[in-house]
Amino acid sequence: MSTSLLNSPPFHPISVAELEEARTSAEVELIVNRLEKLASEQERLQSKLTALRDERDSLILRGLAHGVSSSELAARARLTGARVRAIADAAASSSARERVARAVARLVEYTPAMCTTYGALAEVVGIGSAKGVASSLASNPDVSGRAGARVLLLRWAVPTLGGYVIPDEEPAWQTQGEDTATRLECLRAEGLVAPVTTPEEELAWIVPFDRVCTDRARLARIIAG
Repeated sequence: MSTSLLNSPPFHPISVAELEEARTSAEVELIVNRLEKLASEQERLQSKLTALRDERDSLILRGLAHGVSSSELAARARLTGARVRAIADAAASSSARERVARAVARLVEYTPAMCTTYGALAEVVGIGSAKGVASSLASNPDVSGRAGARVLLLRWAVPTLGGYVIPDEEPAWQTQGEDTATRLECLRAEGLVAPVTTPEEELAWIVPFDRVCTDRARLARIIAG
């Protein structure tokens, strides 16, 4: 027997368990790699689909603006008429939120500090109702609670007290993030309210009429900057 054979390490045959473990490990690696590739491909296709949907919606809005009927656009885009109307409504809602946000931002920038009402703001920005402005403000993260506090309810106006009475508590008031100040606290911080005594000898806080702009022409100038 040769010396090389005598000095070679002993041969250990691979067990069935070791073979199975190696095969399982290889399969797991194949599975993981394939999942990663599929995820990347899915992200690419999702991005492409989003771009196609955005282009489709833009074309639908342009078509509506040029007088094409929603039924014809639906047929061409292979959508339902309800879906086309939903696209138009969503665009209108988004546009309304942007207009309201810009208007409130300009109002906040104006000096001396002023307030307005939901109805007056609705008329200037071209929204159908005061309720529409209130809904837009409540659902718009771009408008802070302190900015939204500048827009008041018309029914708070009390001529005998000389202004708009701001309630101590307002269940529908929505705060944002960590800022939990009430409307009254926001307006007091801006120096927009003054204390008055009601006929019932109770303390009330009002925004004086001269600090609330409801005139359409003047409010439009303020918002225009």
